[in-house]
Amino acid sequence: MQMKFLLFLAGLLGLLAAFPAHAQTDTPTERATAWKTRLTEHIVGNRLFPIEAPRQPGHAKIKFVIGRSGQLISRTLVEDTGSRQLDAAVLAIFDRAQPFPEPPAELKGDKFSFTVPIVFSHRYFQVPPYGLAASEPTPAFALSDALDAWRKAVTEHVWRNRVFPPEAIGRKGDAGVTFVVDRSGKLISNALVESTGFAPLDAATLAMVERSVPFPKPPAKAKDDLQRISVFMTFDGMGGPWVDEAKVKAKLNGLCRGC
Repeated sequence: MQMKFLLFLAGLLGLLAAFPAHAQTDTPTERATAWKTRLTEHIVGNRLFPIEAPRQPGHAKIKFVIGRSGQLISRTLVEDTGSRQLDAAVLAIFDRAQPFPEPPAELKGDKFSFTVPIVFSHRYFQVPPYGLAASEPTPAFALSDALDAWRKAVTEHVWRNRVFPPEAIGRKGDAGVTFVVDRSGKLISNALVESTGFAPLDAATLAMVERSVPFPKPPAKAKDDLQRISVFMTFDGMGGPWVDEAKVKAKLNGLCRGC
């Protein structure tokens, strides 16, 4: 018997405030990454599923353009859902979301173009972790998108190394772990930042990260030699097989300097 668990995007859970020392945004790439995170959260906060829409799972991809003051310039379905009601609901998310968070002053240009996937299941819309990407090449966004892809790969890599002790069955709790990876994918350090209150689960959380060595290597153009990632988990206490489609989300709390 194994235990199902969910990994949640720290930003969406409002947990970023727990790590202010790591929320460094002193380069254009870091500010671009932080802005993309705010855009994603803003889009998620404006989702609304239409009552009359069909309940089958599916997805759509949207291209949207916003101006420097956060105004919506355009939004277009790049991939439709196959349902007119759902297509209209997806586009309405972006209409409701304006004005969007304004871009950092250091990012040049009067308008910014992005694509973002929207996944829906039954009565729920979701933006996949690190799904929002710049549509037009910009140096700051290019590296930001590469780092997002790497963070997603690391999170999924950790997920594949899940193993839990039998005594954890039936125990519920939340855990958070932060770990530092170097350019070669070596684990430099890891630490529990939120405890479940149950020692075997806490130990299993740390062991999951340790079993994941070596990690996928960070992008070659990443500025820092050390990268810090924090992952938050909710153990639901349910026995049974793993559910691979469970939510797998994580948030990079900042580039690590002097860790």
